[in-house]
Amino acid sequence: MYAPQGAMPPGWGPNAVVITAADFENGRLPAICAVTGAAASANLVRRYSTTPGWVGCMFFISWAALAVAYLFTHQRVTGRLPVIASIAAHVDRLHRTGSRLFAAGLVAWLLAAVLGLAAGGTIGTVAATTGLTLGALAFAVSIATRVMESFALGIHGRVTKDGFGTRWVQLRGVHPAFVQAVANTRR
Repeated sequence: MYAPQGAMPPGWGPNAVVITAADFENGRLPAICAVTGAAASANLVRRYSTTPGWVGCMFFISWAALAVAYLFTHQRVTGRLPVIASIAAHVDRLHRTGSRLFAAGLVAWLLAAVLGLAAGGTIGTVAATTGLTLGALAFAVSIATRVMESFALGIHGRVTKDGFGTRWVQLRGVHPAFVQAVANTRR
Protein backbone atom coordinates (compact mmCIF):
# COMPACT_ATOMS: atom_id res chain seq x y z
CA MET A 1 0.00 0.00 0.00
CA TYR A 2 2.64 2.51 -0.99
CA ALA A 3 1.29 5.90 -2.03
CA PRO A 4 3.33 8.12 -4.33
CA GLN A 5 4.50 11.45 -2.94
CA GLY A 6 2.34 14.41 -3.89
CA ALA A 7 -0.62 12.19 -4.74
CA MET A 8 -3.10 14.27 -2.76
CA PRO A 9 -4.85 17.09 -4.59
CA PRO A 10 -4.51 20.52 -2.99
CA GLY A 11 -6.80 21.06 -0.01
CA TRP A 12 -7.37 17.43 0.91
CA GLY A 13 -5.69 17.71 4.31
CA PRO A 14 -4.99 15.15 7.04
CA ASN A 15 -8.31 13.30 6.79
CA ALA A 16 -7.39 11.78 3.46
CA VAL A 17 -5.66 8.60 2.42
CA VAL A 18 -4.35 7.09 -0.82
CA ILE A 19 -4.61 3.34 -1.38
CA THR A 20 -4.10 1.14 -4.41
CA ALA A 21 -7.22 0.26 -6.34
CA ALA A 22 -6.33 -3.42 -6.01
CA ASP A 23 -6.34 -3.17 -2.20
CA PHE A 24 -9.68 -1.33 -2.29
CA GLU A 25 -11.25 -3.83 -4.69
CA ASN A 26 -10.02 -6.86 -2.75
CA GLY A 27 -10.99 -5.45 0.64
CA ARG A 28 -7.43 -5.36 1.95
CA LEU A 29 -8.00 -2.39 4.21
CA PRO A 30 -7.55 -2.21 8.00
CA ALA A 31 -10.59 -3.25 10.07
CA ILE A 32 -11.05 0.31 11.35
CA CYS A 33 -14.25 2.20 10.50
CA ALA A 34 -13.42 4.85 7.92
CA VAL A 35 -16.15 7.11 9.35
CA THR A 36 -15.89 6.78 13.15
CA GLY A 37 -12.47 5.25 13.77
CA ALA A 38 -13.97 2.40 15.82
CA ALA A 39 -13.43 -1.28 15.07
CA ALA A 40 -15.20 -2.05 11.80
CA SER A 41 -17.84 -4.76 11.82
CA ALA A 42 -19.08 -4.45 8.24
CA ASN A 43 -17.90 -3.66 4.74
CA LEU A 44 -19.78 -1.21 2.57
CA VAL A 45 -19.55 -1.61 -1.19
CA ARG A 46 -18.69 1.76 -2.76
CA ARG A 47 -18.03 2.88 -6.31
CA TYR A 48 -15.74 5.75 -7.10
CA SER A 49 -14.96 7.12 -10.53
CA THR A 50 -13.10 10.03 -12.05
CA THR A 51 -13.01 11.60 -15.48
CA PRO A 52 -10.64 14.49 -16.24
CA GLY A 53 -12.35 17.86 -16.46
CA TRP A 54 -11.16 18.55 -19.98
CA VAL A 55 -13.26 15.67 -21.32
CA GLY A 56 -16.40 17.82 -20.98
CA CYS A 57 -14.93 20.29 -23.47
CA MET A 58 -15.14 17.59 -26.13
CA PHE A 59 -18.89 18.27 -26.22
CA PHE A 60 -18.13 21.41 -28.21
CA ILE A 61 -16.33 19.34 -30.85
CA SER A 62 -18.82 16.48 -31.19
CA TRP A 63 -20.65 13.81 -29.26
CA ALA A 64 -18.36 11.20 -30.80
CA ALA A 65 -15.26 13.02 -29.53
CA LEU A 66 -16.84 13.24 -26.07
CA ALA A 67 -17.64 9.51 -26.07
CA VAL A 68 -14.14 8.52 -27.23
CA ALA A 69 -12.42 10.79 -24.70
CA TYR A 70 -14.66 9.47 -21.92
CA LEU A 71 -13.99 5.83 -22.83
CA PHE A 72 -10.23 6.29 -22.83
CA THR A 73 -9.85 8.49 -19.73
CA HIS A 74 -12.58 7.38 -17.31
CA GLN A 75 -11.27 5.54 -14.24
CA ARG A 76 -13.68 3.49 -12.12
CA VAL A 77 -13.23 1.24 -9.09
CA THR A 78 -15.65 -0.73 -6.91
CA GLY A 79 -14.52 -1.97 -3.54
CA ARG A 80 -15.31 -2.51 0.10
CA LEU A 81 -14.92 0.21 2.70
CA PRO A 82 -14.75 -0.88 6.37
CA VAL A 83 -17.45 0.72 8.56
CA ILE A 84 -19.46 -0.07 11.66
CA ALA A 85 -22.70 -2.03 11.19
CA SER A 86 -25.07 0.87 11.95
CA ILE A 87 -23.53 3.10 9.27
CA ALA A 88 -23.57 0.26 6.74
CA ALA A 89 -27.26 -0.43 7.48
CA HIS A 90 -28.19 3.27 7.19
CA VAL A 91 -26.33 3.79 3.90
CA ASP A 92 -27.71 0.53 2.45
CA ARG A 93 -31.25 1.56 3.43
CA LEU A 94 -30.83 4.93 1.70
CA HIS A 95 -29.40 3.22 -1.38
CA ARG A 96 -32.30 0.75 -1.60
CA THR A 97 -34.86 3.54 -1.11
CA GLY A 98 -33.30 5.63 -3.87
CA SER A 99 -33.23 2.67 -6.26
CA ARG A 100 -36.86 1.81 -5.56
CA LEU A 101 -37.96 5.40 -6.07
CA PHE A 102 -36.09 5.55 -9.38
CA ALA A 103 -37.85 2.36 -10.52
CA ALA A 104 -41.19 3.75 -9.33
CA GLY A 105 -40.60 6.89 -11.39
CA LEU A 106 -39.96 4.80 -14.51
CA VAL A 107 -43.12 2.75 -13.90
CA ALA A 108 -45.17 5.92 -13.32
CA TRP A 109 -43.98 7.42 -16.60
CA LEU A 110 -44.66 4.20 -18.49
CA LEU A 111 -48.16 3.95 -17.01
CA ALA A 112 -48.77 7.63 -17.78
CA ALA A 113 -47.90 7.06 -21.42
CA VAL A 114 -50.03 3.90 -21.71
CA LEU A 115 -53.04 5.33 -19.84
CA GLY A 116 -52.81 8.64 -21.65
CA LEU A 117 -52.91 6.93 -25.03
CA ALA A 118 -55.45 4.28 -24.08
CA ALA A 119 -57.99 6.51 -22.32
CA GLY A 120 -57.83 9.50 -24.65
CA GLY A 121 -59.72 12.73 -24.15
CA THR A 122 -59.80 14.59 -20.87
CA ILE A 123 -59.41 11.45 -18.76
CA GLY A 124 -56.31 10.44 -20.71
CA THR A 125 -54.83 13.89 -20.32
CA VAL A 126 -55.45 13.89 -16.57
CA ALA A 127 -54.03 10.35 -16.21
CA ALA A 128 -50.93 11.23 -18.25
CA THR A 129 -50.35 14.47 -16.35
CA THR A 130 -50.79 12.76 -12.99
CA GLY A 131 -48.45 9.92 -13.96
CA LEU A 132 -45.80 12.27 -15.31
CA THR A 133 -46.00 14.41 -12.17
CA LEU A 134 -45.73 11.40 -9.85
CA GLY A 135 -42.82 10.06 -11.90
CA ALA A 136 -40.98 13.40 -11.74
CA LEU A 137 -41.61 13.56 -7.98
CA ALA A 138 -40.24 10.02 -7.56
CA PHE A 139 -37.12 10.94 -9.56
CA ALA A 140 -36.58 14.10 -7.52
CA VAL A 141 -36.88 12.24 -4.21
CA SER A 142 -34.59 9.51 -5.60
CA ILE A 143 -31.92 12.12 -6.34
CA ALA A 144 -32.37 13.64 -2.87
CA THR A 145 -31.98 10.18 -1.33
CA ARG A 146 -28.73 9.60 -3.23
CA VAL A 147 -27.40 12.93 -1.97
CA MET A 148 -28.39 11.96 1.58
CA GLU A 149 -26.54 8.66 1.09
CA SER A 150 -23.39 10.54 0.15
CA PHE A 151 -23.71 12.87 3.16
CA ALA A 152 -24.44 9.98 5.53
CA LEU A 153 -21.09 8.45 4.69
CA GLY A 154 -19.18 11.71 4.27
CA ILE A 155 -16.33 10.08 2.32
CA HIS A 156 -15.51 11.25 -1.17
CA GLY A 157 -13.27 9.28 -3.48
CA ARG A 158 -11.29 9.86 -6.61
CA VAL A 159 -9.54 7.36 -8.88
CA THR A 160 -6.23 8.20 -10.54
CA LYS A 161 -3.66 6.34 -12.58
CA ASP A 162 0.06 6.96 -12.33
CA GLY A 163 2.59 6.81 -15.15
CA PHE A 164 3.26 3.14 -14.49
CA GLY A 165 -0.35 2.03 -14.94
CA THR A 166 -1.13 1.60 -11.24
CA ARG A 167 -4.58 2.84 -10.26
CA TRP A 168 -4.96 4.66 -6.94
CA VAL A 169 -8.04 5.51 -4.87
CA GLN A 170 -7.88 8.78 -2.98
CA LEU A 171 -10.38 8.93 -0.10
CA ARG A 172 -11.20 12.27 1.53
CA GLY A 173 -13.16 12.70 4.75
CA VAL A 174 -11.98 9.52 6.47
CA HIS A 175 -11.38 9.35 10.22
CA PRO A 176 -7.79 10.05 11.41
CA ALA A 177 -7.67 6.60 13.06
CA PHE A 178 -8.33 5.03 9.66
CA VAL A 179 -5.58 7.16 8.11
CA GLN A 180 -3.19 6.01 10.82
CA ALA A 181 -4.19 2.36 10.39
CA VAL A 182 -3.55 2.56 6.64
CA ALA A 183 -0.17 4.19 7.31
CA ASN A 184 0.68 1.42 9.77
CA THR A 185 -0.03 -1.29 7.18
CA ARG A 186 2.47 0.31 4.81
CA ARG A 187 5.36 -0.23 7.21
